[in-house]
Formats: sequence, C-alpha cells, structure tokens
Amino acid sequence: MAGLVRRFLHIGAAIVVLFCASCTGAHRGDANHPTPANPLGTSGCGPPITYQVFENDAFGVDWSKPNDVIAFNAKGADGLFHIYTVKPDGTNRQQIGVGSPTFPQRTTGSPVWSPSGRFMAFVAEKPSHPGDSVPATPGWGSYSDLWVAAADGRRAWQLTNVETDKDHGTIIPEFSPDGRLLEWTERTAAGRVFNPDRFAGFWVIKIGNFDVAPDGTPSLSDTRTVSPPGDAFNETGGFSPNSTSLVYTSDYETHNFWKSQIYRLDLGSGASTRLTKSDTYNEHPRYTPDGQVIWMSNDGNPGHGTDWWTMNSDGSSPQRLSDFSGNPDARGFGNRHVYATVVQTADWSPDHHYFYGDVETNLLNSDSVILRVSLTCGGS
Repeated sequence: MAGLVRRFLHIGAAIVVLFCASCTGAHRGDANHPTPANPLGTSGCGPPITYQVFENDAFGVDWSKPNDVIAFNAKGADGLFHIYTVKPDGTNRQQIGVGSPTFPQRTTGSPVWSPSGRFMAFVAEKPSHPGDSVPATPGWGSYSDLWVAAADGRRAWQLTNVETDKDHGTIIPEFSPDGRLLEWTERTAAGRVFNPDRFAGFWVIKIGNFDVAPDGTPSLSDTRTVSPPGDAFNETGGFSPNSTSLVYTSDYETHNFWKSQIYRLDLGSGASTRLTKSDTYNEHPRYTPDGQVIWMSNDGNPGHGTDWWTMNSDGSSPQRLSDFSGNPDARGFGNRHVYATVVQTADWSPDHHYFYGDVETNLLNSDSVILRVSLTCGGS
C-alpha cells in the first residue's frame, strides 16, 4: 500500500550511483523483457541514475510548479503526521494548516496539488474514533476521510465521510491533469495478515467530478466506483496526460496482494487492460510526463525490496530504472533492503532530467526518505 514501506535512516547528502538491472545484464531484452531503445519516451533519459536525500523522515512528495513549492508528510513534535511544504531548493519549510479553524489537526497526509495549484487534496484522520492515531498513518488510512484545502491551508473542506470502524478508511487522492476529476481509494474490509487474498484488506477506487462554486467552495459530484467488481485490493494510481484513462494496482485476478498487478482503465468504456505480466509484486503506477508508466516492483529480487521500473503505456518494453537492493555499490542506505515507492507525474522536472520520489526504509513503521533522483540524459 502507499504506506507499506517508509522512513528509517538519517542518510545525509551523499550521492550514490545506481545501475539498472538491464544495464548489468539481469534483464536484457528478450520476449518477456524487451529493452526499449529510449526507456523514458522522448526525453532521451534513463539509467544509470544518481540520487541524494532531499528530506529525511518524510514521504508523500508532490510538487506544485505553479506555486513553486513541494508538499509532503512528516511527523510533528506531537508525534502525529502532518503536511509540510518546502521550496524545491529546500528552504522555507513549514507546516500547512496551522491555526486554521477549518483545517483538521490530527493526522493528515498524502497531499496532492490541483493542476492550477489553487487547491490541495489530502487525507485526514477523524477527530474521534476508537484507539490511537497509528492506524491513520498516511497510506494506512484507517479512520480517515478525503479533504481539500486552499493552497495556503487557511481554509479546508471535508469531501467524504466514511464509517468510523476498522473496516473503512481512505488513502491516495489524485487529481486529473485537466483538474476536472478527483480519484481516491476507500477501504471496504480490514486486512487479515495471514490471508494473502486479504492481506491489505479490500479497497475500491472512487472518482468524482471536482467542482468549485462561485464563492470558491470545492465539492464532489457524480461520485462513482471505477475499480473491478468483487472483493479485492484495488488502489489508485495516476491519470494519463490527457485525463481519459488512469493506471491502478489490483489483485482482483491473482487474489494475492503479493502478486498485485498494474492495470490501465479507460474512463470512457470502463475497460481495464493488464499492463504487467510477471508473477511478482507490483504497485504505485504513475504516468511520466512523456506518457510512459513508472511503478514499483520486486521483479528480479522477490522478497528483498523494490525498485522503480518503467514501461510504455501499453505495458510493452518494461525496464528496471533503479537497483537499490541488488547493486553492491548502493551503500547509501546502510546496505539494507529498501522499497522505492511513488513517483508522482508532477514530481518530474520540466526538462524530465530528474524527479522526486519516495523510498521506504522500514516496512514496520513507515520510515521513509524523499530522494531527488537524476537520470542519465543524452550521454551525460
């Protein structure tokens, strides 16, 4: 899930070079893993990559270029997760919503900016529920609802209200690039750790029209469920650049969370197409600015962390982009297995030469870091 792997080591600013598996021979082009001539579309960029830590003990990065600001989750002094913003150069870090009478003050997270930068959608813990705030950790989603706030955090509006019990929750909102739609994931049944079919619980993907009244008040209309019918783990991914389709994660065919696959959903016809073919764990697909798909997978290293992979929008030409867990030269994380997770479409630089991405370093407590990752472009 979005919070499957998060924060742990204080790594500093050392830069580490990672060579993708296809560059070292583990997945050279063949019938199952053809090597694309240009792994990331028209940008001419690809592996090997370099990276440096942008934020320690943080995750959920989303970059608003109209506002020239990056949002993310991090724990505050009160021990709860809150949403913070920072400039791309790392300056002016501040918590959003402080002092606002309408902004929820318990756990908040999973911030995503509207394309215009006018609004931020996020998930917020209910003000009252059984137990403590740990199950509401961003990406776990228990006792949490969908909210939206003005960009400065001074006003916030609750958009959904799920039942206050262990079987319900909310994670991962996403705006469409044209700003007309908002998608999110709601839980319908709690997880059962020893049942692979229900390890992470059952979830559905919802989508609604994002409306803004003349007085600036946002709301949802025509809310509908778009994930496949039946009980399964379904999770939002990202919208295509033209807002006509989206990618998502599901185990509705494999009936095993650890064999979740990536799909593309056509919003016009409702038809889903499976993009990944391997019998491995896959999650968190997002489109790149060039129209490819980047996602996380343990293909090539099952049970030992995940890496970022890229593929064409039809699922062809999958290629490993990073090798955090398999490359003996990747010592920046204390020689531990780590889990590359989400790279939002908005998190790519305008020239597509670098991006910000989440890397989870501890499966049990959601320790994570945000990396600034640079690709090799044009032979550089």
